Amino acid sequence: MYQSAIRLFARRPADDRGTEQQDGKNYQFQLWDTEGLPFSTDHPQPVRVVRSEEKLTQNHYRRGKLQSETTEHEWLWITTLDTQAFPAAQVRRLGHERWKLENNGWNDLTQNWAFKHGFLHACRHRPQTAAENGARQPVPNRGLAAITLILLLAFTLCSAFMQCPSKIFRRYPMSTLEVSRQLRFSLSKLPPNIRAPDAPAAPAPA
Repeated sequence: MYQSAIRLFARRPADDRGTEQQDGKNYQFQLWDTEGLPFSTDHPQPVRVVRSEEKLTQNHYRRGKLQSETTEHEWLWITTLDTQAFPAAQVRRLGHERWKLENNGWNDLTQNWAFKHGFLHACRHRPQTAAENGARQPVPNRGLAAITLILLLAFTLCSAFMQCPSKIFRRYPMSTLEVSRQLRFSLSKLPPNIRAPDAPAAPAPA
């Protein structure tokens, strides 16, 4: 399918062109779009292929000086989205936004929340019991699913707080990890707890 799409796109001019400015980056892109290509020999269901040739211009510091650099990129997306509802430019945008999910979701979970491969497979080390046929098998592990859901719930609430109500995150280019560090630092410097002195005990009745 990939080779068929590339040969098909090479024989015709781009179907669409455009520019986009986002997060200090300037994109110039050309788009090719085709439908009805079989996914594979074993799975010939027709799919849609969108190809994008892009020139990305952004500023980088080189030896202390801010310089503009332009790099060229090629992207290929396979999708079943309808052409009328999702034009090629929108498919391209959705494809790029997928990296936000990768960075803000899975990457954050594995790097900062210990949600790694070994954590998900901790059930391998649980006790074993004998089945009806005499074979040894691990006992049902319902606790791991509960811990996983609690962790994902905490991650979702923390991310929602950072990106929605938190002014420090929205007004300044700070990472979630840095905001967490600032919150922890502020909690460590709370003033000592001040409580009123205990009232003197009432005299015993004569």
